[in-house]
This record gives sequence, C-alpha cells and structure tokens, in this order.
Amino acid sequence: MSMIDEQLAERIKDLNWPPLMDWREFADWVRVDQGVVEGWIKRAYIPTHKIGRHRMVNIPRLLEQMEEEEV
Repeated sequence: MSMIDEQLAERIKDLNWPPLMDWREFADWVRVDQGVVEGWIKRAYIPTHKIGRHRMVNIPRLLEQMEEEEV
C-alpha cells in the first residue's frame, strides 16, 4: 500500500466513511439529486464498482481524484 493509500485509508477511518457506497445513498449523502449522480456515473466523472446488481461509488478513489486535481 502506498503512502497516499495509507493516508486516505486513515482519513476515511477517522471520518467513519464507508469505502463503497450505493450511488443513490451517495447522492443523498452529498445532497445532490440522484439524477445528477447518475449522470456523473454515466460520464465516468466519479469512480464506481459494480457488485452484483449494485453500482457502488468508490469513496477512497474519489478522494484520491479530488486531491490530484488540487495539485
């Protein structure tokens, strides 16, 4: 695990964020309309994983992408 991965894992643990979250729940969590989040997913703006029939937002990867954009 790289240093960045370790830092992100520690931050998520400290904030009690789940590593994966159902996309609808994610929309509610960030207070954005579900249709908006669905569009972000279709355009690959946010990282997701499909588990069975469920599409999950990858929170650690999203945080990593956000940090990369800030640099």
